[in-house]
Parts: sequence; C-alpha cells; structure tokens
Amino acid sequence: MRFYRFFIILSLFSLLSACGDKVENQGSDEIHPSFSELPEVSEESAPLSNQRVAPVQFSPEDQAKADKAPEGMVFIKGGCFIMGNDYTQEDEKPEHEVCVDDFYMDKYEVTQARWEKLRGYNPSRFTGADLPVEQVNFLDVQKFIKKSQGACRLPSEAEWEYAARGGATTRYFWGNMVHEDYTWYEDNSAETTHPAGSKAPNQYGLYDMMGNVWEWVNDWYEPYYKVRSKNNPQGPKAGESKVVRGGSFDSSAGALRITNRVWLHPKNKVFPKVTTYGQVMNEIFNYIGFRCAQSLPH
Repeated sequence: MRFYRFFIILSLFSLLSACGDKVENQGSDEIHPSFSELPEVSEESAPLSNQRVAPVQFSPEDQAKADKAPEGMVFIKGGCFIMGNDYTQEDEKPEHEVCVDDFYMDKYEVTQARWEKLRGYNPSRFTGADLPVEQVNFLDVQKFIKKSQGACRLPSEAEWEYAARGGATTRYFWGNMVHEDYTWYEDNSAETTHPAGSKAPNQYGLYDMMGNVWEWVNDWYEPYYKVRSKNNPQGPKAGESKVVRGGSFDSSAGALRITNRVWLHPKNKVFPKVTTYGQVMNEIFNYIGFRCAQSLPH
C-alpha cells in the first residue's frame, strides 16, 4: 500500500511537470524570439548613452539660418525659458522667464591654437593646440574680441544658460545625475584639461558646456537676479565682478549645474580663497576660458 501511494504521487508529479513545461514553452514561443533570431550586439554597435540627448530639430526656415552659421559655430534658435533656480544657491534666485533672440555660438571653447594665432602668445597652464585656452582674464578676452574684427563677442549670461540647457529643465542638459560621456570634471579628468570636443555635445551641438574650463560671459555679477527686462537681458550696467559659468575639469558635480554662477574681477585669472585658519587670502588656479557668440545679421 505504501509503495502504491508513492507510485501515484510520482505519476501525478510527472504529469504536472510535463504540463508546466508545455505551457512555459508555448508562452516563450509566443513572446520571445529564439536567441538565433536576435541581432548580435557588440561594444562597437551598442547604442551610446549620448543618444539620450536628442539634437534640436529646425524648421526649413531655421535650417537655412543654421546652414549660414560662421565656421566653427552652430545656430541657436531663440526662445523663452525659466532662468535660475529657486532651490539652490541664493545668487541663482529668483527663477524668472527670459527670452533671447536667435544667435550663433562656438561649438567649442576657444582653443589655444586659435588664441595664439590671433594674440601671438599662449597663457595656458596646460599646453596643447587643441586644448581650451585658460588663465585668461576678462580684459584679455576683450582684446581677443577686438582683434577678431566682429567675428566674436561674449554671450550674455542669459544666452549662455539658454544654450547650455538645450531645452532641458534638468540639473544638467543630459539629466539630473552626472554622466561622464558629457563632461570632464574632478572625478574623471586626471587633474588636467582635455581636447575641446572630446565629450558628447548637447542638444544644440555645443561641446564642453559643463566642465573642461570655466567660461566668461559678458554680464556684470549681482548676488541675485534683478529682473529688468524679459527680452535679451544684459544684467546690471556696472559692477565689480563678471560672471563665469559652466565649471571646469577640477570642479565638483555640483559646480557643473547649468544654473550655477561664479564671479571674478575682470582683471583676475585666479580666484581668491580664504583659508579656514587665520583668514589668510590665497589665490588658487581656476581654469577660465570662453567661447564666442555672434548675433544674426538683420
């Protein structure tokens, strides 16, 4: 009797297992292709993470403007956006709506080769023709602009932030977490600058908008936004310091945020830093360069 019960239980178990396998296999055939039907994926053919940043699409009229961009520049279609951030540093407040006109902007931060060709010397600490120029103060940049004979001006702070966003409303143009496909910063730079354009671009095709070197913009700094004009704001008419944007290769992830603002006297190439003890004022290197903008002809 004991053997008979064991035989019945074993038979039932075998029957249930067979039914289960049949159901499972039927489901697999209906839902999943066999491995032989799946395409091969290698490291070379795998989708890159920069595909999360979709290029801005232009109308035919705007594409015609884009096609006329000066060499080395891209077309930035103007529009309105919310500038600043109410939830971070005090000088990023208040959030306010800003509108900018169409303009052109350099794809890359100005390189040392380009600077040296126009100015005849190289001020940079890290040298290399395709590295961004750094250790230039605001007045140095104005001399470069003058010698460019109309081919360069600094973007306004509003233009810079609008272009850096690429239409995004996140902390960075690619999302809310740092992603090393898009930026050189303290965690991946090996404490040096890198060739301009060696990371993935933003939605407008601009490279190194976050990291590599800081970038001068044209506005005077003020410790909070005084909203004077919604359209093409230029900041205060005078001040002590100019605004610097974008972070650098030695910046933390927080400094790379699109809305982060830093200020520096136009004659300075390095930031003053107060030490913890003794309130001694030291100067530290902060790698500041720039990129050019141009207004569209009327």
